[in-house]
This record gives sequence, structure tokens and C-alpha cells, in this order.
Amino acid sequence: MSEAPVTRDPDPPAGKSARTRAALRDVALQHFVEHGFDRASVPAIAAQCGVTERTFYRHFATKDEVLFGDLTTRLEWFRRALRERPADEELLESVRHSLGSAPIDLRLMVEIARLRSELLSPERIERVFRDRQGAMAREVREVLVERGVDELVAAVRAEVLAGAVFAALGVWTEGPGPHDVAALGRLTAEALEQVRGAL
Repeated sequence: MSEAPVTRDPDPPAGKSARTRAALRDVALQHFVEHGFDRASVPAIAAQCGVTERTFYRHFATKDEVLFGDLTTRLEWFRRALRERPADEELLESVRHSLGSAPIDLRLMVEIARLRSELLSPERIERVFRDRQGAMAREVREVLVERGVDELVAAVRAEVLAGAVFAALGVWTEGPGPHDVAALGRLTAEALEQVRGAL
């Protein structure tokens, strides 16, 4: 396995907790590259950052979470952005604009995607993507119901949209490198266009 340099987040959020999380993530990514994902040691990662193993687990529930930090489980950023879109805006446009508000350094996102595809099995990646897809569908469904859409109709539309977004992410992740954020944007736009008729 090549020992490619890990891209660091140039402007980690302010605050001691955020700085600790960013440092743990950076060191963990480096350990994954140097030792492989399964052999990377949480105690060694924590020690290199000058914190305890318990502190690591306060920031990341598992090592996997380090490699999926760009896809937070609850997707608060997505929910907030979607709710801020005009209620009369076409749903596809609302989702597309909301996806653009993801709070992650794009270079870090590309590096994490590369490491995911190199270090984790496709099955492991798919399990997490399915979980995040479900979280996104829940957010879309809630917004649609708040806008007066029937529960079943809202549920179907939400699943279709989230499925399209994560289908694009899966194809991008599994594709040959280098991973390019612009390519992910194009794939996502194409996937959303393909489901327009179902909405």
C-alpha cells in the first residue's frame, strides 16, 4: 500500500473540542495509511495526540466514523439547509442546493473517499452509506410532510431522492481515482435528473 500524504483540514473549527477532534482525525487518517485500517490502534492514535483513548471515543464512536465524518448520521446541516429553501421551490432544486451546504473541507472529503475505497470493503462502505441514505430520506420526508405532502407520497419521494444521491456517491466512491468533487457534483445532478419523473 502506498504511503500517500494525508490532506489536513486547513481551517479546523474554533474551540478546544473541535481542535481535538480535527487532530484525532488527522492522526487517525495517517495511521490508517501507514498501518492499514484494521491494524491502526486507537490507543496509539490518542497517545500521539496527547489525549486518552476515552477522549478518542468521545469524538468518534468507532474507527469507521473517522472515515465517514463527511457523512454525519443526523445530517443537521442538510436538514437546516433544506428547511431554509423556499416552500414553493421544486424539490429537486431544494435538495441540490441543500447538498451544496455540506460543512466539510472538499480536499479532505476527497482524501477520505480515497481512503475509504482503499482501506474498507465495499460491503462495509455500503452498510454506512445505507444508514446515511436512510437519515437523508428521513430529513426530506419530514420537510415534505411539514409542507403538507401526504405521508406516503412524502415517504416515497424522500426515498427516491436519497437513493439517487447515494447511488451517485457510491458510483463516485467505487470509481477509479483520482476522486474529483466536481465529478461527484455531476454524478449527483445526473442521478437527480433520472428520478425527476418519479417525483
